[in-house]
Amino acid sequence: MEKEFDFNRIGKRMPYKTPEGFLDEMEANVWREVQDELPKAHHKRKTFRLRVFAGAMAVAASIALLLVFHPFSPKEETDSFSHVEQAFANLSQEDQAYMLAVYQKDIFMNE
Repeated sequence: MEKEFDFNRIGKRMPYKTPEGFLDEMEANVWREVQDELPKAHHKRKTFRLRVFAGAMAVAASIALLLVFHPFSPKEETDSFSHVEQAFANLSQEDQAYMLAVYQKDIFMNE
C-alpha cells in the first residue's frame, strides 16, 4: 500500500457521451422558450402590481373618506385623578387605611 497515487494514470475519459451539437441545440431551445415567455410573465406581473396598487388606493380613499365625514372628535377631557379620588372615597375606612399604609411603604414611590 505504499505506492504513490498518480492522477495521470487514471486518465481523463468522460463517462458520458452526447450527440454532436446537442448542447448548442439545447441552449438555443432554452433561449427561444425564455424569449417567448418573457413578455407573458412581465405582463402578468405588471397586471398583478396594478391590481395591488388599485386595492391599496381604494383602502386609502376609504379611510380618508371616513376621516373627512366622521372625524374622531376628542372626548371631553376629565380630570383622571378625580376618578381615583371617587374610587378611594367609596372604600371602607379599613380599606382606605390599608391602601395608605401600603402606599407609604412603597419604596419605589417614596424615593
